[in-house]
Amino acid sequence: MYSWKNKFKFGKSKEEKEVKHTSGFFHHNDAKQEEASSHKNSDMSRKETITDDSPSVIAPMRSSRDASSTATSTTNLSDELSQFSNSGPEINENVDQHQDIAGSQPIPNTSTSSSGVMTIKVYNGDGFVLPFPITANNQILSKLLNSGVAHAEQHSSQPHAVNVDQLISQLSRVTINNQGPGDESLIPDEISSKFIPATILLPGSNKLNPLLYFTIEFDNTVATIEPEYGTMEQPIFNKISTFDVTRKLTFLKVDVFARIPSILLPSKTWQQKMSASDEKLKGMLEKINWNEDIHLDTFHLPINLQIDSAANIRLYNHHWVTLDNGFGKINLSVDYKPSKNKPITIDDFDLLKVIGKGSFGKVMQVRKKDTQKIYALKAIRKSYIVSKSEVTHTLAERTVLARVDCPFIVPLKFSFQSPEKLYFVLAFINGGELFYHLQKEGRFDLSRSRFYTAELLCALETLHDLDVIYRDLKPENILLDYQGHIALCDFGLCKLNMKDEDKTDTFCGTPEYLAPELLLGQGYSKVVDWWTLGVLLYEMLTGLPPYYDEDVPKMYKKILQEPLRFPDGFDRDAKDLLIGLLSRDPTRRLGRNGADEIKNHPFFSQLSWKRLWMKGYIPPYKPHVSNAADTSNFDQEFTKEKPVDSVVDEFLSESVQKQFGGWTYVGNEQLGSSMVQGRSIR
Repeated sequence: MYSWKNKFKFGKSKEEKEVKHTSGFFHHNDAKQEEASSHKNSDMSRKETITDDSPSVIAPMRSSRDASSTATSTTNLSDELSQFSNSGPEINENVDQHQDIAGSQPIPNTSTSSSGVMTIKVYNGDGFVLPFPITANNQILSKLLNSGVAHAEQHSSQPHAVNVDQLISQLSRVTINNQGPGDESLIPDEISSKFIPATILLPGSNKLNPLLYFTIEFDNTVATIEPEYGTMEQPIFNKISTFDVTRKLTFLKVDVFARIPSILLPSKTWQQKMSASDEKLKGMLEKINWNEDIHLDTFHLPINLQIDSAANIRLYNHHWVTLDNGFGKINLSVDYKPSKNKPITIDDFDLLKVIGKGSFGKVMQVRKKDTQKIYALKAIRKSYIVSKSEVTHTLAERTVLARVDCPFIVPLKFSFQSPEKLYFVLAFINGGELFYHLQKEGRFDLSRSRFYTAELLCALETLHDLDVIYRDLKPENILLDYQGHIALCDFGLCKLNMKDEDKTDTFCGTPEYLAPELLLGQGYSKVVDWWTLGVLLYEMLTGLPPYYDEDVPKMYKKILQEPLRFPDGFDRDAKDLLIGLLSRDPTRRLGRNGADEIKNHPFFSQLSWKRLWMKGYIPPYKPHVSNAADTSNFDQEFTKEKPVDSVVDEFLSESVQKQFGGWTYVGNEQLGSSMVQGRSIR
């Protein structure tokens, strides 16, 4: 129950009153004075992160702070954000000329933006096969087919309608007797899917349960497409799904899953013998026996959204998509409609559940009314962030999120404001914090640690390419998505406009992860992030950071002086990588010449970085979430509360309101036209 609960600096829950764990998706510090006096934490919760208004350089366990000796003024921040906005990869910027003053009336912007709506129509599938045979037990198959066809008979006039009697009569002709080590009767893998329904009705339920389904992912937003009827070989979907497009990515990712009843598997003898030399088959069979879904196949569908037109465009018309490994194909159409820069408000969302709250405001799970997509919406009271001097961090985070384009970073979908509040709308990531999973399991195996490290390396490389230093890498700031991929969040401590050789001297970060050059006040550059990546890899492999000590000053001394030690039997390549990443001399640290220097290390020799970037590898762990809207990883203290965007009666002067100019984001950088007094943004 740790996922996202603390990702937004939610005030103090029961656990937080004891632990005082306040990492966050957004950097707001609710209780710094109290936390600054607490140096120990019995359950290894993080020391508090150091921030610019920290009362002490010594920070308690284990959140993030920024202790700058000279606070950045809002005016200087505006210059910094302006420089950042003009650096890095080009994007389609549309400068709105309206003023950001309370009471001003917005002028409609009729130009075409980089945003729009993509509609995907999925008709049917064909040729789906399983990579293993199934039992030829007539009684089992007949019962299973009847439970699925009971619904399909309503569609008997439709193509591909299933006739149970005909299928059962074919069993004797396709069954291979005395097959495999168990000398049993099996249906070969290439035709086994013909005898499995696409959906079934479970006893006592009137809801269809899919045995085959697939997901479509675009910009970290996922739609699950389930069949209405048919067999697993020829499923009929007839479904429509829409996606908000706020950045013009070049592909859709399709992943196909099967939910195979374990009773259909061959005998245990067959499973043991046939999977002994086939790790992939072994993993599939284990998941089926644990009642888990298996990943069958994947495909990346190229899409071209670089359209200079306001008209609806059909990108694919009844197009057959053949999956990468040939396990089936899907028939679909894709339409894209660019949208004008119409304002977006809180009224464009259905409020579903509260998933966090604090003195700053609250975070809610929401559904966008037009596309029906699920997002996380954070409402922040302007008066709160002004009083806490958090304007700098909040604007910096919004700027980074609007610019970054990486599959392993939580993307910003929209941002908007009212006279009283700022709103972030982000992809809803519901697989839990990496910190929670690491605490639960103690440590990760080598393969899992390598997978997470590689995806994080891509995320940090993306930020560095934009001249951004992250500065606060730790398990609390890393989420897992529904499949188990990394999603980096919390950009409140980012430093913008840092060229390769530029240095900054702000004392910030999490004590366990602080680099030696930061502790020594020597100034630091982008390579400080490679130190934190090394600390994280070490912690994933061993369960603790390399120089961890409950006594903070003693831990700082260890970071500066103690030799790096490894447990017995530590992997040779991992050890060599960590020695390079945890070099105390930043001029000799691995990564000083860029991320490629780390990517080329033997530890990653078996990885295809292109495949990794495309999310082409199956994650080593899949979080237990039932669907894209699942909130089981959120604290019930919040989810049981009624979601309401509460009314705030606070007046902010015109000069204060001007600090939030350029907040709005609907797919491009809109510098202005942010809000109107008395109502949300219209």
